[in-house]
Amino acid sequence: MDNTETQDPEASPKEQLTLEEVVNRIVPRLNFRVFLLFVSALCTIFHAAAVTYVTALTGNIPYKDWKCLSAECKSLYKVEGEEFYSQKTICSNEMVAGVNFTWNIGRRTTFTTDWGIYCQDEAKLSTISSIYFVGALLGLLCSTAIFDTVGRKRGAILGCVLITVATAASAAAPNYETLLVLRVISGFGLLINYTGSYCWIIEFAPTRYRNLVNGCYNLGWTLSYLIMVLFGFLIEKWQHVYLAVTGLCVFSLAMFFITPVPESPRFHLVRGKEKEAKKTLEIISKISGHRITFEEVDLVYDTRVQNYLKQVKDFLKYPNMLKRSLLCMSGWFLVSLITYAYTFGWGKIGRDLYTSYLFAALGGGLGYILSILVCRVLGRKRATLFFFGSVVVMNLVAMLDFNFSRNWSLEQVASLLGNVNILGAFAMLYLYTGELAPTSHRGMIMCLCSSCARVGSFIGPYVSLLYGVTDRRVPLALFAGLSVCAFVAIIFLPDTTGDGIPETPADVSDRKGERKNLDS
Repeated sequence: MDNTETQDPEASPKEQLTLEEVVNRIVPRLNFRVFLLFVSALCTIFHAAAVTYVTALTGNIPYKDWKCLSAECKSLYKVEGEEFYSQKTICSNEMVAGVNFTWNIGRRTTFTTDWGIYCQDEAKLSTISSIYFVGALLGLLCSTAIFDTVGRKRGAILGCVLITVATAASAAAPNYETLLVLRVISGFGLLINYTGSYCWIIEFAPTRYRNLVNGCYNLGWTLSYLIMVLFGFLIEKWQHVYLAVTGLCVFSLAMFFITPVPESPRFHLVRGKEKEAKKTLEIISKISGHRITFEEVDLVYDTRVQNYLKQVKDFLKYPNMLKRSLLCMSGWFLVSLITYAYTFGWGKIGRDLYTSYLFAALGGGLGYILSILVCRVLGRKRATLFFFGSVVVMNLVAMLDFNFSRNWSLEQVASLLGNVNILGAFAMLYLYTGELAPTSHRGMIMCLCSSCARVGSFIGPYVSLLYGVTDRRVPLALFAGLSVCAFVAIIFLPDTTGDGIPETPADVSDRKGERKNLDS
């Protein structure tokens, strides 16, 4: 039912506006104050990539940096020559660290060298990277109730507190098992924090700038990634890297209280709190310089005080919303699997660890920038298809045998370009899903999609193990095939370019007698 305030019959009629129209009126164009507003809000995820990827550097196994101790090892060197210093030599000859060889990494340490994780135990490194996403999956399943009960912003703050505590404790982890538990807690908090922050920020963005805000949000991830690579390069002890990342977590947590952005008005409306929603909109209008007063404007919206069970039942009642959600979930699963297979595999793909991660981080930033530009030209759907199609092409090219120099191969360059495009696809899916999901169910749908992404993220780090047991073309063919599947899934989704955000399932319903389907 539409809700408006009761009007005096003799008074001039108030202007009837939806929440989308009010937000577009409050922020008709970008100015310096609005820019600072969004930048301060984006700083709340400045720690995200560093927390997620920290094990890629603190747990790196330096298969190319070691030297012989035993006579047996030295005799093998005389036979094998230049290709001697490799994972294959250590593992196929069952060498023992401290007996046959020692790691030649100076004062630098990793938890894998400290705890003897290599060769037959290498799966432990994949597990400690993947277990993080098990925690993330659990967090996201819980976060639906959190976002729709306490709000997007407060839920994100709760997640950030958990991350900060777990990351700080990781610096003092005495063994593998302790770090494993702390990674679960970090994952649990991070995805509550990251998804909550996204829903909170994107719901303040006007229609015409939503793509820009989405791209800038993902650039925050890239900056965090670059800082993590810098920490890994400059800091020798893996425990100190964790402490440095904890500092980023504290900074992000502080930004929640520094930024003047209040709780989302959409959250207040779906909870039936119209006064709070109007108060929030008035605050934002003061900041933007385009004041609005509800003495002259009435909000038009549907009352929907919801509960978790009713939201679940709505997927059966509104099959069009279910179909779109399932397609988005499949896309998120596939894009995350490929993304994290790349991320935790650069040590195998590239010749130099830090150079590979530096270019991967820069490529991520390029991917997010391209997502803004390509989306403006092609629209939401075609831009997403473009990025997935490009990933297919790059992985096929990477299968060719060609070396540009001793340190650079066609596989590494094509994989870096594939990484650019898969992160562009990731950025588009975030925006696309947020626009397809109705406000009343956005928290649940984003969490379900993120949960599927976490399953893909869990599998991704294990893909890097294929490089040690099979031909290098096998994982590349896998990436290309999965990208084709994602491409097909996106074909069946409608284009949301220029459309307003649906408020309720009825806005995307295909049931007879319901509101007109957005597909038509």
